[in-house]
Amino acid sequence: MIIPSPSYRQGRIILPKKRLGIQHRMNLSHIEPLTSPKTKVLVTDISWQVLQDNDQLLPMRALESHKGDHGHVQVIGGDYGYAGAALMASQAALVSGAGLVSCATRPEHISASISRCPEIMVSGINSGLELLPFIAAEQNENKVLVVGPGLGQQAFGQLLLQTVLQQIEASTQSRAMVLDADGLNLLAAKPLITGSAVDFFGHDVIITPHPAEAGRLLNISTAEVQADRLHAVIALVEKYHCTVILKGQYSLIAGRNSLGELACYRCLNGNPGMASGGMGDILSGVAAAVLAQFIALGLSPLMAAKLACCVHSRSADYASSEHGEIGLLATDLLPFIRSAIQVQKNQNQDSELEVERRADTND
Repeated sequence: MIIPSPSYRQGRIILPKKRLGIQHRMNLSHIEPLTSPKTKVLVTDISWQVLQDNDQLLPMRALESHKGDHGHVQVIGGDYGYAGAALMASQAALVSGAGLVSCATRPEHISASISRCPEIMVSGINSGLELLPFIAAEQNENKVLVVGPGLGQQAFGQLLLQTVLQQIEASTQSRAMVLDADGLNLLAAKPLITGSAVDFFGHDVIITPHPAEAGRLLNISTAEVQADRLHAVIALVEKYHCTVILKGQYSLIAGRNSLGELACYRCLNGNPGMASGGMGDILSGVAAAVLAQFIALGLSPLMAAKLACCVHSRSADYASSEHGEIGLLATDLLPFIRSAIQVQKNQNQDSELEVERRADTND
């Protein structure tokens, strides 16, 4: 549906009434099925509520678990002027349950990052050579790379992306990565950045393009992507052999499941308040943390992408419900992500602490 442009009258913005209402956002029964004349892939509508009802949130942890059981997320990015992007991705990974989170960024950003969030292990790098110790094969155990937030498209970003992709290309073991933002822009601009066409077959990779980035990767316009989003997301899956989250209104998640079958989902959570800087960086961090934990559980990147997308969008819905959509900050999502991503204890049952408190009161 095309929303007519706002009209301006006597200094006031007059928006269409239907656009202002909340009910039209919540009444999902009127959303038309998504189809494409170019593909026969069926699209399944999902939401955070659907995943919760089907026990597809992060499960409660074993009592004897330790941080090594829940994955290590390594964020790579944050060139000059973009320090916040890498920091937000790192914070999002932490609140999404990653056991460890590291960030490789410009040395000048270390103190600010640690001041903001001391739980992040921040290291300063200026070149691909300095990045190698953090991504070498022997450091790969249960580690998921996040490449792109604040990476930039200058020499710094190009060398880091090239180093990461060459390591993945040369690896005989499956590597895990979330590729976003300028990581995607550089890949589109330099498709032979490693000397050959990039192919993620055999690796656990999620890419998270918005429509413009998807268009660059497919060498088509943004308008063409939006005209047939289903075809675009499937084309990306087939081109790069990875899982794809095509962001936008009702984001699409596509990839191959654990049986090798091509599947596509449409996330029905989210709101226009998410149209602000940093939202994609938060999604990258969530996706990486979930991927790290799902790999340990033997689940597919497609399952991880579904949960990450729905949790991210649901958290934005929670955050905007308190103070509205306009002015919503990416970091406003962080406290809501933590509660939305995991199975909650039965609220009808008393916690052990509450039982102990009552016992002490009765003594």
